[in-house]
Amino acid sequence: MIISNLLILTWKRGLTNFYVLFILILLASSCSEEEQIIELNPDAGQNYLNIENDGYVVRLDAQAAPSGQKGIWKVLSGENGSFDAIDDPKTFFRGEPGEEYELAWELSSGGNTAYSTIIVSFKPLKPVVITKISGTLHNNISTLLLAEPARFGASGEWEIINGQGARLETTDTDEVLFIGKELQPYTVRWTLTYGSKKEFTDLAFSTDELRADAGEDQLDVKTDTDKLSKFHTLDAYLPPGASGEWNIISGETGKLHSAASPAALFEGVTDSIYTLAWQIAIDEYTATDTLQLRFRGKWGMWTDERDGQSYRFVELNGLEWMAENYNNAIQPGEGSWYYGYAERAVTNDGYPLDSEADRKKYGRLYSFYAARDQAPEGWRLPTAEEFGQLITSQGGVLYAKEKLVEGGDSGLELNYPGILEFSSGADPAFRNVFSGQDRSGLFWTQSVNENNGYGIVYSINQSGGQVDPIVAQVVYYALSVRYVREAQN
Repeated sequence: MIISNLLILTWKRGLTNFYVLFILILLASSCSEEEQIIELNPDAGQNYLNIENDGYVVRLDAQAAPSGQKGIWKVLSGENGSFDAIDDPKTFFRGEPGEEYELAWELSSGGNTAYSTIIVSFKPLKPVVITKISGTLHNNISTLLLAEPARFGASGEWEIINGQGARLETTDTDEVLFIGKELQPYTVRWTLTYGSKKEFTDLAFSTDELRADAGEDQLDVKTDTDKLSKFHTLDAYLPPGASGEWNIISGETGKLHSAASPAALFEGVTDSIYTLAWQIAIDEYTATDTLQLRFRGKWGMWTDERDGQSYRFVELNGLEWMAENYNNAIQPGEGSWYYGYAERAVTNDGYPLDSEADRKKYGRLYSFYAARDQAPEGWRLPTAEEFGQLITSQGGVLYAKEKLVEGGDSGLELNYPGILEFSSGADPAFRNVFSGQDRSGLFWTQSVNENNGYGIVYSINQSGGQVDPIVAQVVYYALSVRYVREAQN
């Protein structure tokens, strides 16, 4: 109103004065606006680096715009980021994995603007396949593929990117079943997806021929019960996606419970060897494997890893004694021989051992040092004292023999394998002589006097009533062996 009155007054006094006054008013107005400019101090808050959470989201923490100012958020760089509310200083910002964003909190007032920036970055997707296959699916055409599950809102998917005739039972879970064809190369891929981001990892392998695995032979299954029937849980391998079935091939009074399970329960009786077959099938492929199983009754069973032969043994006096003559080919022709086979030798009675059955029954004849020094791991020759204690435990010298020979109550099953005597005086030419088959036997102990070469061996004769210790010069004989070991738990 004052300016209007001045303009009217000046107008009445003359046009020249009016122009002077108008310029003064403009200058005054300009000075007033400069005095009223508002200072802008935006604060966008802290950076958020390598964030990984559900939704890939952070809550921002800018300072609110002062009164008379306006604040908004902007994305300066980075793709597919968004704010829940651009004018909220504490808004949520959502991005994508593997992306780095520069965000600005901008204040404005009267046409003036200023901004402050922060960095927000999210960890990238990292697909991880847990299943490890070193080249080939050993004895198999199927496998379970397992990956680390998708997290934080991502999705995961399997696919076969190389190879013919294979299939995946599902594709969108972290654990899936793969079934292929025999002897084929394949590559599978596990992909994680979130928004526009995709990351994958590949697993390459080849299939094998399908082969069944029934597990290891179990020839000495010990049970805690005294009942007639014994039980053992089988342990076959069932490939993923396969079906399987157990069958009894041989053995009396055996029974399978839940035969379709790799962990089927087998029921049988002691001292009978059962042969079981485990057959598996996947699609058009089948395979079968067998195992032997035996429950310990009077005898245990031990298998020599050096040649795969199995031996019965019986527990007597705190020791496990082999219930069969040892038969491993230790230094053949130098440290061990079959009856009837040696250089410069004659056979006084009996016959040479040619059949596998006879060789298993009689075993080999061993020099003392071969028998002592090359015993199988865990086994050894008995001492003369241990042999004597065994005889005492079976009723003494007058009664022990009938318990210790084949068919006796002890289970030791001593027989009459004969002996080999080197440079024998029983031969006019002092040749090596085999004698005593089916009539007598001598068994090594480790009790030998190294100074004079004499040792104690135990003798058994079909016509005699005792098992006797005798003294022999060890270098002149090859005798039978019954190893012992400490009783096993």
